[in-house]
Amino acid sequence: RVQDDVVMGGRSDSQLKMTAENQAHFSGRVSLENNGGFCSIHQTVEKTPYVIAEKSVAFALLLKGDGKDYNFRVRTPNGRHAYAFTFPTKGDGEWETISIPFNVMEATYRGESVDVPNYAGENILEMQLLIGNKKEETFEILIEAIEVI
Repeated sequence: RVQDDVVMGGRSDSQLKMTAENQAHFSGRVSLENNGGFCSIHQTVEKTPYVIAEKSVAFALLLKGDGKDYNFRVRTPNGRHAYAFTFPTKGDGEWETISIPFNVMEATYRGESVDVPNYAGENILEMQLLIGNKKEETFEILIEAIEVI
């Protein structure tokens, strides 16, 4: 599902569509109007969390970016905070794999740091991909896969 800053009165707008090649196409416009500034997509599985295998150490995102920075977040059953990591994309028209080690994902709640240890591979209730670079911009990203490695 799409969740933009309009939930807080902002004016950003985004869309999520599946392509004919079965890739997620997330695009839109981030606006700073009315204290806005982000667009995001979520996958929520409250009743049946994603089970993370004990030997897993990282997320791997296979995507085609636009040269902008994105934030990947996960939420676990252990509190209301999420674990987040911001990464750049190349924007060269080629597929790239973004590797995000669990131990670099820092706890946040509504954009503020939370004083708990970094993500340790707990089961996941929600995944989120967000763009919010404190500037007005259009964006477009294709996502082929999000894997646990």
